[in-house]
Amino acid sequence: MITTTAITAVELAELIDKAAAVIARNGLAKRYLYDTRQADTGLPLDQCRVDIIGALNVAAHGTPRYATSRIVYAAERALEQRIEHASIVTWVDQTGRDADDAIVLLKTVAAELRTEAAI
Repeated sequence: MITTTAITAVELAELIDKAAAVIARNGLAKRYLYDTRQADTGLPLDQCRVDIIGALNVAAHGTPRYATSRIVYAAERALEQRIEHASIVTWVDQTGRDADDAIVLLKTVAAELRTEAAI
């Protein structure tokens, strides 16, 4: 029998904080999980600029590519519940959005998740 455990709000917050650190370190990409131009130069994918979903994947798995992860999917849903856009991609791609905005969003959502867990 396979048992699964629920992903906690604290675990989501930790992953989202790590994703913020990835964007702070690598920079923010738009329109794709990672900056393909940087990757084409030979830069390892985990060091390329990433979008928020790519950053979540790097934080969880060491690569910006999708790895079919329950925790990354749960983190995406937690973020989407707190933005007024159709998706994280449309939020990131909004004109004028930059790495600082993405980091603030991630840190804010992580803090909210921790507060919710403490209640």
